[in-house]
Amino acid sequence: VGGDFFNYFPMPGGTMALLIGDVSGKGLPAALLMANLQATIQARLPLELDLVKLAQQLNAEVTVNNAEAYLTLFVAILDPRTLKLRYINAGHNSQFLLNADGSVEQLQSTGRPIGLLEGGDFEEKSIQLKNEDSLFFYTDGLVETTNEADEEFGMERLEALLLEGRARGLEGMLADIENAIGKYRGTIEAADDATMMLLKIGDLA
Repeated sequence: VGGDFFNYFPMPGGTMALLIGDVSGKGLPAALLMANLQATIQARLPLELDLVKLAQQLNAEVTVNNAEAYLTLFVAILDPRTLKLRYINAGHNSQFLLNADGSVEQLQSTGRPIGLLEGGDFEEKSIQLKNEDSLFFYTDGLVETTNEADEEFGMERLEALLLEGRARGLEGMLADIENAIGKYRGTIEAADDATMMLLKIGDLA
């Protein structure tokens, strides 16, 4: 029971919605807000394709109705015909684009977390994907995992795993990362949710 969520679903016109987020706090209150927000986004996104306006609406509602809660959110729309990805990263960790040539790029924050402050300063960005590119989405519980010396796993270790997995092929990458996190944590109990999602861009021609 926690605040992590992810989803993907088809949109009108043949596009695909992709999202991952993390509601602040833990336990039942975070889980209830998470479920409500995920349902709201899924219902509203097909009607509001402007991602900046969507983020502003969510920000206003969360700020008014949940004074002590906020969420980080990465939401994107992928056009399978053109392979163009439009996205907003509202205070979420930098997500990863795994290029077909073996390199890795970070999709960094384009605005503050939803519900953190009144008003909205969000920016939509877009990238052009290619066949055999991949997208790796995750929540902060992954990189903030600590070991017995209270050291975080961190972005550098995660990026190294992604580079290694991309070079070998993506099969089993999520399991490999989960195993690496477990070994790093050792006997320490997980302090936060950790969510991952991997999407490979295939040849749609």
